[in-house]
Amino acid sequence: MSQPRSMSPPRRLVPLRSLIQPSTLLPLRSLFHPRSRTVAVAIVFGLLVTGCQGDASPPGPTAGETSASAPEPTSPLSTHTTAPSEPAAPEPTAASSDGPAANIPVPEKPALADENSVEGLEAFTEYWFELFSYGYITNDWAEFLEITDSGCGTCANVVEGVQEQFASGGWVAGGEAEVLTFSTDFELNTAGSINSFVEVGQGEVTLFSQSGEAVGESPSSEPGIDVLIAIYEQNRWIMLDFGSPEGT
Repeated sequence: MSQPRSMSPPRRLVPLRSLIQPSTLLPLRSLFHPRSRTVAVAIVFGLLVTGCQGDASPPGPTAGETSASAPEPTSPLSTHTTAPSEPAAPEPTAASSDGPAANIPVPEKPALADENSVEGLEAFTEYWFELFSYGYITNDWAEFLEITDSGCGTCANVVEGVQEQFASGGWVAGGEAEVLTFSTDFELNTAGSINSFVEVGQGEVTLFSQSGEAVGESPSSEPGIDVLIAIYEQNRWIMLDFGSPEGT
């Protein structure tokens, strides 16, 4: 799959290149919503114990004897067993000087994101940027790369920059990208792909060294318009490239 590249990479979405000099740590955005669950399952078993011995019609009392009261029937026995509760899911933890982000849930792909429509492309675009943000703080790019063409140069620059930071023993905090507006004429270009325009902002990024020292940062970026190129094939969208419009 090939796609002409006629766009310059958006500097605001690749802040790692500018994070060279140590600087002061800025407040972090909230990157997640804690999710936890506790599941308790109760299983109840009933056990009825009965028994009898002797003839079906026992003889009555002999002369001069009084009739003895029949013994009370044995009371049913029951046991109540409760299965162990499922351990609660670990709480998500934001990246900080104490360590990298932990237990961050992978963004879930909405069903609409696989629909070949304007609404589907918009849902896909928002999901793609969610995975983009997730990769920044976790260095887990599996889902992101699954729906991104290998020819996306800007994407490769971002992924490689984050991977190098984690490979050094450090980590990243922040970098959350947010889609503010989305528009497309939803018309196929000569390569069979579709262009769309998105207004995207990105939160501040902080780099931490292996010792937890803040060694670089980039402030929040002002929202700007980017061009995204995506193609629909095999019942799903693939991101081909994104960047600033040519000449900006």
